[in-house]
Amino acid sequence: MSKITIAYAPDKNFVPLTLVSMASVLNNARKNDEIEFVIMYADLEDKYLQTFDNLQSIKQYSLKTLKVDTKIFDGFPCPNWVTMEAWFRCLLADLLPDDERVLYLDCDTIVRASLHPLFELDLGDNLAGVIEDSSLSKQKAQNIALEDNFYFNSGVMLINLKAWRKCDFFAKLKDIVMKDGKISNDQDALNKACDGLKYRLSPKYDYMHVWWRKNVSQYDESYQKEFLKAEENPVIVHFTGVKPNNPACKNKFTPEFRQYAAMVPAYDALQKEIGLKAAGKGREKLPLIKRIFSIETSTDRKRKYINILGFTFKIKV
Repeated sequence: MSKITIAYAPDKNFVPLTLVSMASVLNNARKNDEIEFVIMYADLEDKYLQTFDNLQSIKQYSLKTLKVDTKIFDGFPCPNWVTMEAWFRCLLADLLPDDERVLYLDCDTIVRASLHPLFELDLGDNLAGVIEDSSLSKQKAQNIALEDNFYFNSGVMLINLKAWRKCDFFAKLKDIVMKDGKISNDQDALNKACDGLKYRLSPKYDYMHVWWRKNVSQYDESYQKEFLKAEENPVIVHFTGVKPNNPACKNKFTPEFRQYAAMVPAYDALQKEIGLKAAGKGREKLPLIKRIFSIETSTDRKRKYINILGFTFKIKV
């Protein structure tokens, strides 16, 4: 048996997307892949938690549902294009004390092949296997002063939990968040905390079809070649931007998303109930003025984050 542990952190609006992602994992797993799903949540109702165990007919799997206290993240920045649940992955070393690695996936992903080869990779002492972000990665790396100049997309992370525990990862990350005013979201914080200890994965494991930019990524020349190769047959597709349960989504893999959605019991009813209220939101849809200037308040109401032209300033209230 090959154990494959995958973690998600949905809020209510992302439940349908998460179920589709899980269905895609199960549908494309090998016969001897032992799948375990981990659902981290803050306040999901029991009726939604129960849906995560309704895919056993596709392939048998084990399930852990772990409630997270959001007070742990008091004072952490949470911009309006992400949910508070995005921070939960930072606790995985503590939440899964007996595991050595886990694949964290954003809810807006589908998996198109067995993940066994990914779990066979030797990460060495690196904290995570990750893929460079497809948008402004060099500028983002400079903005938060990354020594490795490598800014990754945190929607797909193969996490070395053993290494996280060794360096007391969450304490390290929290210290960065509280002291560095340029850290404006969870992705910034994860990049900074993993600085110099990142294993660079092929973009086939986090393929982002940036259709609103005519599929032109902002990678350098060498990584762009890998990106174009990955486009032919990606293992993991990440629906950045407008989500595939939104009619406005023009991602080339949306038809495949719908095929997996058809495997989810009562998906249409669930989607009608909650699926479109917030799942289609993203930074690309923010009004221009908010991308230039915005003021946001931390969860404990003790700090304000002023964003001006991509730079973030943190002040105490």
